[in-house]
Amino acid sequence: MQVRPISEPVKAKLENIAVILVNPMYSENIGATARACANFGVPNLILVNPEPLEEEKMKAMATKSGIPVLEKMKIFNDLSTALKPFNYVVGTTARLGKHRLVYHTPKELVPYICELSINNKIAILFGNERFGLSNKELSYCDSVITIPTTENASLNVSQAVIITLYEIFQSASIPKIPKPQFATRKELDIMYAIIEKTLQSIDYIPHDNKILWFTNIKRLLSRLELTSREVKIIQGFCRQLLWALGKKLTLSSPKEQLSQNDTSEETYQKEKA
Repeated sequence: MQVRPISEPVKAKLENIAVILVNPMYSENIGATARACANFGVPNLILVNPEPLEEEKMKAMATKSGIPVLEKMKIFNDLSTALKPFNYVVGTTARLGKHRLVYHTPKELVPYICELSINNKIAILFGNERFGLSNKELSYCDSVITIPTTENASLNVSQAVIITLYEIFQSASIPKIPKPQFATRKELDIMYAIIEKTLQSIDYIPHDNKILWFTNIKRLLSRLELTSREVKIIQGFCRQLLWALGKKLTLSSPKEQLSQNDTSEETYQKEKA
């Protein structure tokens, strides 16, 4: 089963946000936009005066996740009618003419969009693949954003949608990426004992201040946030190194002696095979 990181959008009401494609030319881009909407929790897709739609091409690009967005998609003949239910309109453009009044990138504006979406309906406009939004279409917008790129770049409209919705989703969300379970203190103590014995066997521990020197080793490894499996890999590596050098690992304390019967070397050999 494939596991993906999941975020919960708590700082915005994504159902109040709609993506509006103005005069879209290609059904594939409409499908890709529907998929982007589904990925980032925006359920509303609106088309204004599109070219003739090819359903199979749209569905192919939308994939299974985007099909519900396509099924509830709305189509209007003109932009003014499509915008009537909305309280705030955001336009997008790649051109920065002096009359276009572009002051924001998506990252800069999305916190405000998220805040507004709690009690307002927000429309985000994207122009067609060839010309983008006209000056007249931008005149409907309360704010206009542009996506910074390299000088010679050219973003597909669906790519622009993905970037914009991603920024909104990240601003609105609290990521749920659980930390792995770390190794226990007992497991770490056994690992440190094995490492110490290994370093002694190859004469790599300074004799003048052994405790301070090995404390540095412990601090280094503790920053790695090791799991039980990773601890066993390190133990197996040390055992294999000693075996290759013809040296025997002998630990002193009863607790450490018991650990010599663990499966770290067996784990190492299985993973190597």
